Amino acid sequence: MVDQSLLENNDQGLIIRLQGVSKGFNSSGSRLDVLKDIDYDIMTGDTIAVVGASGIGKSTLLNIVGTLDKPDKGTLYFKGKDVFSYNSDQLAEFRNRSIGFVFQFHHLLPEFTALENVMMPSLIKGEKRVDASENAVAMLIRVGLKERLRHRIGELSGGEQQRVALARALILRPAVLLADEPTGNLDKRTSEKIHALLVELNLELGMTLIVVTHNIDLAKLLKMQLTLVDGRLEEGM
Repeated sequence: MVDQSLLENNDQGLIIRLQGVSKGFNSSGSRLDVLKDIDYDIMTGDTIAVVGASGIGKSTLLNIVGTLDKPDKGTLYFKGKDVFSYNSDQLAEFRNRSIGFVFQFHHLLPEFTALENVMMPSLIKGEKRVDASENAVAMLIRVGLKERLRHRIGELSGGEQQRVALARALILRPAVLLADEPTGNLDKRTSEKIHALLVELNLELGMTLIVVTHNIDLAKLLKMQLTLVDGRLEEGM
């Protein structure tokens, strides 16, 4: 299914449309609706911070945008296409090529080096190992890890590990980067460096950046701030 209005507006950079997205969970015999008929358009290159109380559904929203979770109802369009109409293989390919993820817990593979971790998405895509390695080296240098390419993950600091995770998320130049509390485990000074790097890379790569965060300093760096309140998005903090 194609949203024709999104295609008509795509020359203006409209990349994601949430249309009537709702999601709830059953807990202890009761129903908790965390997302309620959310309608929202996201433009190419937007930088958006989603804030709100813990447990209110921010990560659920991010996971739906990243197609890691499905809404109970509603539609997610990406460049005019209903991505949840894809089969499982098509959806996995879409995520690999179009969406980058950075989480509070980086989910790096500790038995591999920084370089090997960053190469993984390219190898999954089917790129030649020599090309994957060349691109991964370039991205690790860009995020400030030129001297740490061959270090295993356990040999890196928390800030360095998150830079590896960021390089891995961006290695295929995704159209959208989703970050869930990307500096939640880092000290203030290290966090500020990662925040600045996110903004720089957004400008350099022209990607859309959506961040779920409790960090007000990070939220203020982004162009738009949205608060999730009672299952709905409201502008501002």
